Amino acid sequence: MLEKSPQMAPLLVRLHESHKLYSLAKDQDPLAQVALTNAVVDLLEVELSPREQELLTDVLITLIRQAEMDLRQALAERLAVISDVPLRLALHMANDDIIVAAPVLRKSLALSDLDLIYIIKSKGASYWQAIAARALLSSNVIDVLADTREQDTVIVLAKNERIQLTSYAIDILVEMSKADDVVAKPLLMRTGLPESLARTLYEHVGAELKEYISGYFGVEGNRAQGAVDDLILEFVEATNTEFMPSAQMMEAAEQFANQGLLNLQLMLESLQKGRIASFIALFSRYTGISAQKVHDFLKQSCPKGLAIACRAFSIQKGDFSRIYLMTHRMRAAGQVVNQKDMMEVLTYFDKVRPETAQRIVNSSLAE
Repeated sequence: MLEKSPQMAPLLVRLHESHKLYSLAKDQDPLAQVALTNAVVDLLEVELSPREQELLTDVLITLIRQAEMDLRQALAERLAVISDVPLRLALHMANDDIIVAAPVLRKSLALSDLDLIYIIKSKGASYWQAIAARALLSSNVIDVLADTREQDTVIVLAKNERIQLTSYAIDILVEMSKADDVVAKPLLMRTGLPESLARTLYEHVGAELKEYISGYFGVEGNRAQGAVDDLILEFVEATNTEFMPSAQMMEAAEQFANQGLLNLQLMLESLQKGRIASFIALFSRYTGISAQKVHDFLKQSCPKGLAIACRAFSIQKGDFSRIYLMTHRMRAAGQVVNQKDMMEVLTYFDKVRPETAQRIVNSSLAE
């Protein structure tokens, strides 16, 4: 005779009324569907013995088989975030139609690496893509997904910043990117991509990327193509020690100024994209200070010249701090920000009076 836990009695009552659940499963009324979903979640929250858990799982799987598609999808969304959902139930839903399986494949912690790999091996691309979007993926599962070499799957992997791609997976993605810029774009946008890989990708898909960038920004002709070349060169050579803007960058800054578009927001957006040379060109045109002087200011461990220029043109301390932090790699590539240097330059910024800074800048421009 089955020994009952204290929680088993109310559970048996719920199961005795299971015909009501089955009726709800066939009911198209949204309220009935919510009632069923809540009932299933409540049943799963009861602490049970392994034997009782199996009994409950059998009932729920039978119930889910009878449910309409939209209800199965709603149940999958709820069950996907329950950490201790029975594995057999999670597997049942993970092998359902993809519209039902997707939330379970993306979120359920009940599925082990072996479960995920089995699904990858036995199911199609839409299932692979759902798994590739998981917040937690082991190196084994990442490698198996990369091995599919399916375009949309590797794109999801490349865009998934919550996971750490393995060197094996990166090699596959880079190899695919050389022949397909649709794969190259999300890979290039990935945080922390080594510069050497960026160089490799640009060597192979530069023409396609140039065409894409030209179309995106609505620019045409040789002049525009030269600007695109500059953007690519600046991205690839972002770790160089020079960071001096090209003539085309200076010309672009002039055009922004002539159109009334040159402002602090534009300059900060340029820095946020890692384009220091473009920032120098814009800041030079904005302040009238030569690009060489702006470059030299930024190279100083404590860029007091930059502090004076910002003070003279009413750039606030918070924005000055952002400029200092986002140009840090000019001063110490690969190293963390020196807190002492930063405090020193911020203290200096506070001490410089705007009118004094303006006199210094005017005197410098008159030379």
